[in-house]
Amino acid sequence: MTNPSSPDKPLSRRRQELCSREHAQRIAGRLFDEKRRPVAVIRTGDPLKPFHVTDDDPSDGVVEIEVRV
Repeated sequence: MTNPSSPDKPLSRRRQELCSREHAQRIAGRLFDEKRRPVAVIRTGDPLKPFHVTDDDPSDGVVEIEVRV
């Protein structure tokens, strides 16, 4: 599979929105509201998925945001 993002093919506006920190924060808020347990937004370093939202132990990356009770 080829990388859809390259210097000659930039990310679409929709992909940029989905890859944003703000979008990850919204998802983290929804997950927290649903599960009522700590949620973390982790920076991954992957340009197509720069943030990962999890309610598991966030020990595998740099925590950007943590939502707690």
